[in-house]
Amino acid sequence: MNLGTKKSYYVFSKTDIKKFKEENNKPLEYIDLIKLVIDTNSELLKLYELNTKSVEISKFNKNDSLIHSQLLKLPLEADTDFDKILVNFNETKPPKIGKATKVDKATKDLTVINDKANYIERKDFEKISIKKISIIGFSLMTVFIIVIGFVLNQSINRGNSEQEKLSQELIITQLETSGKYDKVAQKMKEFDYPKKDIVNMYLENGQFVNALKADKKAFTSVLDKIDTINNKEQQEALNELKKANIVSKKESISLDLRLALLNKDIDFLKKNIKSVDSQALSDRIVKLFIDEKEYASANEQLKFFANKALDKQLKQAEHDDKKQALTNKVNDLKKAVSDTQKQLDAKNTQLSDLHKQLDDLNKNDKSPDKGKHVDDKNKEIDNANKDKNKISDILKDQQGKEKEAQKAVDDFK
Repeated sequence: MNLGTKKSYYVFSKTDIKKFKEENNKPLEYIDLIKLVIDTNSELLKLYELNTKSVEISKFNKNDSLIHSQLLKLPLEADTDFDKILVNFNETKPPKIGKATKVDKATKDLTVINDKANYIERKDFEKISIKKISIIGFSLMTVFIIVIGFVLNQSINRGNSEQEKLSQELIITQLETSGKYDKVAQKMKEFDYPKKDIVNMYLENGQFVNALKADKKAFTSVLDKIDTINNKEQQEALNELKKANIVSKKESISLDLRLALLNKDIDFLKKNIKSVDSQALSDRIVKLFIDEKEYASANEQLKFFANKALDKQLKQAEHDDKKQALTNKVNDLKKAVSDTQKQLDAKNTQLSDLHKQLDDLNKNDKSPDKGKHVDDKNKEIDNANKDKNKISDILKDQQGKEKEAQKAVDDFK
């Protein structure tokens, strides 16, 4: 019999506990009922004093026959064995309905007809010696009893084993839900769980130091699990492992590398490229190098832990950066040309104004110093022309460089 796997309907009444109200009239397996009670009990322990809530649990089969009903007061102590308290929900069966014994006339008539039809065969059978029949019957009965005994023994043993396993699982679940991880590990050892399962229990609950204490060889598994959590939790976990002082010097470097990665400590990572101990860590470091445009370091890291996809990404990043650098140069030169052109335009405007001023002096200046005024204005015009020529030369040089830079972008592949 597979204990705890056959679903029955559970109705939770006489309660104001939200969780039981939500689960009301649900088909559950026995083990799921126990887990529901344990989970609810743990939540209530955080909110209420002992024995302040209650719930009536009623179990029905698929034909709506009541199997068992029990009033349970919650919350109880965290280490309560709910499997023992609620065991009747697993062992109790619904009352059996008696079979009909009345036989109608048609059935009797049919029996008589069949008896007559088989009369001759019965006579022939009676000719067999009673002794032979007894021997055959005894032999068959002996075999039957042995087989039935073996099957029943196997079924009982299997049932006991499964019941014991279910009870162990419930105890472990209850302790784990209460956050008593050391007690969980102790019970798992008592129940002969593999060391790997104990380590996984600690890892699933974020107990990385305890996981490593449970098995010093689980360092890689611990790091793999840490790699899956968010950055803040990773830093906390790595620092806890360092403070616990339970790792070797080589393992400590692995922790430092991961902390440097999280802190984007490029210099530390560059100096310790050869100390990277796994493909996963190497890939993360290469990605950081690419993001920070440390392409030479990324190439060096890939020599120790090759990754075709990252190598392709690195080459693409280098290519895009070179093209972007050329494009930026073109844009800078275009801006320089534009600024120089504005200077030249301003100088041309200045020269135009100076020529107008010179014409005005020649026409309207009647003072004795007219000659000097005209000479000074001509000097201004000469200086402005010199500036214009310099600006024009600069503009031509910039335009030439812009043309070359644009060609470099167009030719880049």
